[in-house]
Amino acid sequence: MNLEKIKATARLLNEAFGHYKSKIIIMAVAGFVGGLLGGIGIGAIIPLFSFVVNQQNGTIDNISKFIQKLFSFLHLGYNLPALIILISLLFVAKALFGFFANYISARITADYERDARNNLLKRTLAAKWPYLLEQKVGHLETILITDTNRSSGLLDTLSSIILFTTSLLAYSIVALNISASITLITLGFGVILFFILKPLLYRTRKMSQQWAESSKVVANQVGESVIGSKTIKVMAAENKILAKIQKYFNDLYEARLKIVIYSNLQSSFQEPLSLILVIGIFVFSYSRPGFQFASFLAVIYLVQKIFSFMQSIQSRLGSVNETSPFLRSVVEYDKQASRNIEEEHRATNNFDFQRALEFKDVRFYYNDDKKILSGINFEIRKGSMVGLIGPSGAGKTTIVDLLLKLFKPSAGAITLDGTDISEINTASWRKNIGYVSQDIFLLSDTIENNIKFYDPSISDQDMIEAAKMANIYDVIQEQPNKFSAVVGERGVKFSVGQRQRIVLARILARKPKLLVLDEATSALDNESEALIQKTLTDLKEKTTILIIAHRLSTVMNCDQLIVLENGTIVEQGTPQNLLNDSSSYFHRTYNIAGK
Repeated sequence: MNLEKIKATARLLNEAFGHYKSKIIIMAVAGFVGGLLGGIGIGAIIPLFSFVVNQQNGTIDNISKFIQKLFSFLHLGYNLPALIILISLLFVAKALFGFFANYISARITADYERDARNNLLKRTLAAKWPYLLEQKVGHLETILITDTNRSSGLLDTLSSIILFTTSLLAYSIVALNISASITLITLGFGVILFFILKPLLYRTRKMSQQWAESSKVVANQVGESVIGSKTIKVMAAENKILAKIQKYFNDLYEARLKIVIYSNLQSSFQEPLSLILVIGIFVFSYSRPGFQFASFLAVIYLVQKIFSFMQSIQSRLGSVNETSPFLRSVVEYDKQASRNIEEEHRATNNFDFQRALEFKDVRFYYNDDKKILSGINFEIRKGSMVGLIGPSGAGKTTIVDLLLKLFKPSAGAITLDGTDISEINTASWRKNIGYVSQDIFLLSDTIENNIKFYDPSISDQDMIEAAKMANIYDVIQEQPNKFSAVVGERGVKFSVGQRQRIVLARILARKPKLLVLDEATSALDNESEALIQKTLTDLKEKTTILIIAHRLSTVMNCDQLIVLENGTIVEQGTPQNLLNDSSSYFHRTYNIAGK
């Protein structure tokens, strides 16, 4: 890993985990103190051994001298029982500091995983609609579940590296005070080992990046296949879909296998090398004058621990390489979502509909070049019912998206009682607009929770009245558990028309000031549609209604009809007037469709 890569990794880690610096410092200090206490405890074995063999005058290492001075400073008797008590206390204190350091590490990891998921989901839900349209199926799920989990694993790995490093430093301090030469040889050997295994670390990182990217592609492909499973079945395309996705499964398999191989190669080389090192230390120490068996035992143990820490750090550095692509994915998505948050500045006015909603010379372009709408001018009076029709691709849904403040006009303005809707608080605006689309979205939950939809202000009576207006109440009453009946995944336990009416009841329960139906009755049978039409007619005095429809019978009771074609309004008027005009689009379409 060159200097630039180290800097890039450091910046990435700081961006992701910078909020936890204080906790990480506390963890590191606790780990260092615990390691130092443990190292001193090991060093205390030397004077302990001297007491046992009755050679107290032979202790010359700094740790033994420090322990003797400590007893003298505390005015305690320097004897075998006291030394045993000291060693026991040192290891108890080491265990307490180690437990505290590991607890802080676990808290940091758990806090990050929770906070990261909360922030990512919050920013996703608050993001602009154009940005959400660009997201692939399954990508957010992969980032929230897999990438965030692997990123928290990376934080746990970093915590381990910090704890191992602090323990290594503490043990090295103690070892240096017993035998500086042996300790320096060990540390030097560890540095050499790191450079020997560096190519394996690089290959592990590259394979991990490939694995992370393949995971997202697989999630997207599987998600699309589940959503389109019915189409896949009726077109007998199962084998082709399976063959396509299996290729990505194989890519994941190859990447994961190589990661495991490179990681195991590191650990496989480290074990024999560490054994060779320990043997070399023994030969080196035994041949030196003044060899002490107690000192040798302490140094061997400390050196073994130091080498073990190096081994662990080396292994976890490989894990950092392996999991950093997942962290980078989380950080980059967080940045993108943050840059695409819906703007709320200057939007301080609340929704207040008294006279009319008006489109004034509204134009809209995708990416500033593809024209969708041009010169749209129309008015929706309060309490009226307006129909919007036209061929597919005419721009009807775009008008609805502009009305819902999902897009902003490229030019012109949409006003409510003369106030530009950009100056009206978005949350207030959407709470007062009821939107029923042709895409049915139901929770895998009860009918009650689907109608109330996270709004505790909706009473049971509001829910019942809305169900009756949507012509779904009788169907609900036929269910064994009434409103507590579970609709199933995507509402599978109900017909398409029944699902649509549950969604309509959800909106009506909120008593919107403006009701927008985008092909909302397309899935209903004629009888149900007739009942819904009656409901909408009854609502005219209370609620303003905009209906987008291909079924012309749906808009026959409208006060005004707007015909859209190629992004422009080509006709406006009452349904009857347009029907009487034999040259009108409405007249031609109505007669072709036979109503």
